[in-house]
Formats: sequence, structure tokens, C-alpha cells
Amino acid sequence: MQGQTVRIVSQAICYIEEHLYEKMDLDMVASALHYSKYHLHRIFTKTVGLTIHDYAKRRQLTEAAKLLVFSAKPIIEIALMSGYESRQAFTDIFKAMYKASPAEFRETENFYPLQLEIYLKEEPVRMDLTKDNIKFAVPADVDD
Repeated sequence: MQGQTVRIVSQAICYIEEHLYEKMDLDMVASALHYSKYHLHRIFTKTVGLTIHDYAKRRQLTEAAKLLVFSAKPIIEIALMSGYESRQAFTDIFKAMYKASPAEFRETENFYPLQLEIYLKEEPVRMDLTKDNIKFAVPADVDD
């Protein structure tokens, strides 16, 4: 059963990645994959730790942030490409997630992803973490 769940969630992630620049919701993903939206929502959230909606929005905002820093496209064009119907709606969600407006983020020229694409393996990964294994990142951990 684990392998089938990973396969279904991987298909959902692939669909989301292929349609990042479109408005998308759970119904669309479930319909495209021919699964019940309730079943897909449950297994996606359990496997990934985010709802399909949250994963898609975080991925769209990550790609939008990349365009803000590495392209000269107008903010309204990036907003529309990211599935938002107005610059204001895009600015509100972008600021909530990145803690800076799109214009401020562009000025910093410092891109960092909110959510990278998730790749799943069929075999479960066992992680024996303890409190002693977890450490805060320090400036030396960040690449230039």
C-alpha cells in the first residue's frame, strides 16, 4: 500500500509542477488523476505534510520570487503568470509568505525558495532523529 500511495502523491506533484502557471485547486488535480478528491487530499497531506492547495501556492510563490529576482518581467505579469487575478492579491499573499512586498523582494536581489519540488521514493526513509541531532543553521551553513 505504501508504494501505491507514493505513486499517487508523486503523480499529483507532477501534475502540480506541470501546471504551476495556472490557477489550480484540489478538484482539478483529483479530476486529472481520476481519484476522489477526499482520498487524494488525505493521502497527499499525510505524505507531504501540506495540503495540495498549500503546496501549490508555495511552489507558485517560489517560482514568482525566482522571476522577481532573475527577470525584468513586470510584477503584474508575474502575478498573472502565478495564477493571481490582480497585483494586489499577489502582493498580499507574497508579503504574507516572504515578509516583503514583491517590489522590496526584487530590490534585495536575494532569492530563496519557500518550497522546492518534492521528490518521493517508494521505500520509506527511516530517520532516527533525537533532540541532540537537530541544530540551528548558522551563517556558515548558507552558500554564497
